[in-house]
Amino acid sequence: MAASFWIVHRDARWREALRRLVGGVPLLGDPTDAGALADEPAPRAVLLGVGGDFEAELAWSHRTAARLAEAAVASPGAAPPCWLVLAEPRDADEARRLFDGLPADVLPFSGDLAELRAKLRAALARRTAAALSERRQRDQLSARFERWLGDYDAPELLAASDPARRSLPLLVRGEPGTGRGLLARYLHLQAGTGGAEATCFASVAGGPDLDAHTLLAGLVPEMGNPRSSQALTVCVEEADTLTPAVQRRLAHWIETGPPPGVLHGASLRWMATAGDPAGGDRLEPDLARALAGLVLVIPPLRERPEAVARIAEATAVAWLGMRAGGRPTRATVRIADDAMAALHAHAWPGNARELEAVVRRTLATTRKDPIRAADLVFDPLAVDSLAGSALAHVGDDAGQPRRARIDEAPQQIAVGDEDAPAAGPPSDPAAPGAAALAAPRDDAAAPATTPAELPLLRLAGAVAHEVGNPLVGIRTFAQMLPGRFDDPEFRQQFAERVEADTRRIETVVDTLARLGSLPPPARDAVDVSGLVARLLQRQRQRIQEGRLVVLEELDREHPHASGDAEQLRFALGLLLDEALSWLTEGGDLYVATTYQPAGPAGEDGARLRLLLRSRGGPGLGADTGLRLTENTLAIAAVEAVVRAHQGSLAVESSEAGETLVLIELPAP
Repeated sequence: MAASFWIVHRDARWREALRRLVGGVPLLGDPTDAGALADEPAPRAVLLGVGGDFEAELAWSHRTAARLAEAAVASPGAAPPCWLVLAEPRDADEARRLFDGLPADVLPFSGDLAELRAKLRAALARRTAAALSERRQRDQLSARFERWLGDYDAPELLAASDPARRSLPLLVRGEPGTGRGLLARYLHLQAGTGGAEATCFASVAGGPDLDAHTLLAGLVPEMGNPRSSQALTVCVEEADTLTPAVQRRLAHWIETGPPPGVLHGASLRWMATAGDPAGGDRLEPDLARALAGLVLVIPPLRERPEAVARIAEATAVAWLGMRAGGRPTRATVRIADDAMAALHAHAWPGNARELEAVVRRTLATTRKDPIRAADLVFDPLAVDSLAGSALAHVGDDAGQPRRARIDEAPQQIAVGDEDAPAAGPPSDPAAPGAAALAAPRDDAAAPATTPAELPLLRLAGAVAHEVGNPLVGIRTFAQMLPGRFDDPEFRQQFAERVEADTRRIETVVDTLARLGSLPPPARDAVDVSGLVARLLQRQRQRIQEGRLVVLEELDREHPHASGDAEQLRFALGLLLDEALSWLTEGGDLYVATTYQPAGPAGEDGARLRLLLRSRGGPGLGADTGLRLTENTLAIAAVEAVVRAHQGSLAVESSEAGETLVLIELPAP
């Protein structure tokens, strides 16, 4: 039977003293003996005492750690041992540096045997069971993999799931939204050694601006305490977007190991995701060869039409469970045949991620059962190239919106001067840039366009959604009226429903009438920061009654955009009113403006950014953040005005109840 503890020290007297200190029946070994403990089964823990020049201990631990790691790989479910390095206090830092390849805790020994005994026992008693949060995350990951890729039964997947191959490099290829990162994490989970501290997964997003040192630095926050991990998996997402030089450097690290002292762990596994090579391969040959151990290619959703129904139905079930707070629920939502036909007819350029978002968005905006084709809510705003560029400036992780920090010197909503002019700088012709502020810019080659002439299809869809819902309600009550006319309670409900729905339709008509009457926008200098402050001030009573928290961080030094003050007042008023309507009691709204100067060569003109971030209150359900689709007309009208100003608008929602709206306007 394998001993649970090894004690390795070059001094026999120390080995005996440590044996008495630890208790039990540990095995003893001398690191100066190359074959020490070479034939023994793996223990639960190794106590290695170091001294002198550390050379004998380094050589012995290098050979032994590799053997024990291989033994763990050959025995699925077995975890490599815990390593404890005992060093004198003056040598502790040097021991951490030299034994960086071991997942070891360095114990400085000060001569206090009682203290050392307590440290040893604490280290040996450390539990490796997964925490509840880790188990929950693992279950969610497995469930999402089953929803997205349950039908993906490629032979390569079976090979990649083999625990005996869990140290091989892995490359997952496919279009965005197919689940490349999900598959990488799932295979990491499948190849895990079973202990909570046995393995660590760290990922970093690639990109053309990422240099090699920044890539490594980006892994540190995700690694936690690397010395507590017996194995480390590093996943580089979108590796083909790295520059060729960085890709070649990455290939060198995969083949020969990363720089010393950077990534710790008894074993290191590399993974990467990249685009489908059929769309033009940007992966460097050196990196492709370094990752050639296991290569998986996920086909796009349009090539897996049989998966559409399964993903949609499974997403609906998961969404209902999320609304129930993770508790088991018997509630179901059926997807009617016409709705399923509409889902099958869609091209799904965003693949499974887009399909999942459509189902969630639909369920967030209707309580109907079954879901019909008319109820489906496809992307109300086709986020254009701004989502990949402008939103990237407020993102920390690929594809994930950054939470606008409210601890960066925010200001509570300030009282604005209602009569203050919208135009900003003085009209002194001698002032720098005064002529440019007053006159159209030379690069404005696009013809003057009224807001109503811009995206008509999107506006039409929004109007159909806004007017269709109240008409359905009125029509339903009208059909019930003959049979229930004598019921006074029903007549009261009918009157209230007609009144509410009529007001909603009138609001739609009024918004359209105002939008249609707008001329081509002027090109004046508009103080957007001051305009936003005044619009928020008008909403003060609503904010107070709803116990909302509104924080603003408005650029007062460069607050101007080039545009039409009245049209921007109309659009931003709609936007703020809509944003406040998303919030429940206790929710918060963060509003910020920032000035972006022109590029160094003038290729990118100066612009002003307006960011809104809304988060619901504590009582809001899981569908928060998707409620943007309950009223798309306001957002479509805002977008029409912004685009008429040669600007851009992007909207992004998250499952955590957060909605981001980013507007860019040309600035003087």
